[in-house]
Amino acid sequence: MAKQVNIIMGGPSVEHEVSLNTGREMLKHLDKTKYRIRPVIITLQKEFYYSDADAAVFTEDDFSNPDKSSHFKGPVSAAQSQEVWAGCDIALLALHGEFGEDGRIQGFLETIDIPYTGSGVCASAVGMDKIQSKYLFEQQGIITPPYSIYRTDGSGITIDDIITKHGFPCYVKCPQSGSSRLMDLADSKESLEKIIAELSKDSNEFLIESNISGDEYSCPVLEYPDASLRALPPILIRPVKSAYFDYTAKYTAGACEEITPAPCSEDLTKRLQEVSLKAHLVLKCRGLSRTDMIVTDDVIYVLETNTLPGLTSASLVPKSFAAAGGTYTELLDIIIETAPAGRNK
Repeated sequence: MAKQVNIIMGGPSVEHEVSLNTGREMLKHLDKTKYRIRPVIITLQKEFYYSDADAAVFTEDDFSNPDKSSHFKGPVSAAQSQEVWAGCDIALLALHGEFGEDGRIQGFLETIDIPYTGSGVCASAVGMDKIQSKYLFEQQGIITPPYSIYRTDGSGITIDDIITKHGFPCYVKCPQSGSSRLMDLADSKESLEKIIAELSKDSNEFLIESNISGDEYSCPVLEYPDASLRALPPILIRPVKSAYFDYTAKYTAGACEEITPAPCSEDLTKRLQEVSLKAHLVLKCRGLSRTDMIVTDDVIYVLETNTLPGLTSASLVPKSFAAAGGTYTELLDIIIETAPAGRNK
């Protein structure tokens, strides 16, 4: 009997559109002979819309405006969403950022006893928080770029302290955001102050990182149904125009070279995979993760680990899995088959 898979996408974060793209790509590639598929869209206001229509009928506008679509039912609140989950065997998470990648939707699904893909509550919450994950990485001997924590209430380091310690350019990052949103590269005291002022509406503390020049790599780790973990082929990332791998470079065609598998030595490939596996285990990830790294002077610096990496047509994980000989459909099968084992972890 076919499993019912609810694809959960959208959400209230700044990555809403990226999540919709991931969800649409999943809908396109899921094996329709194996699964009954129910797209579920969470709006920016955290309202739920869902549909049992045939996948072929949907347009991009249906997903962007489910309230105006004849194919979607809703809205319903999370508290009144029983109809959304009726018959659901697996929640396939296509969410990113706030509410989707930070442990909140995971806790909600565990409360209503729905198996879901990816990491559990703790790993999701810690992995999403760039500051807390850095603390864990440091404790386990994983090297990260030099950093400071700046707080807008004046407790801790000052702007002048940042300049003395990190120099320019340096990165300013909101601790709980992905897809290179809510971050920027400061190249002067004026730009540093401006970036912090602009981002202060989203956070009252910031991760400040020294700029590490070198080759940037990303390496996914995938859990298989037999509970084995495998690091997939690393990807070499080379932005064409941007100063770093920002949102435009990630999601604009031709804005970045993503060479898969990375053209590096066998030794470096092995080391990148080992570091990615270690980061996955340190955070207690399940299912799928992707670790981003910079290599300079033969030192591997971990930037972050994504516990729900994007699976759009432009995303890195499908490219890496394809380089290992698999298809997007096979990747989704593996992610779904490992979902029940990932609960409560």
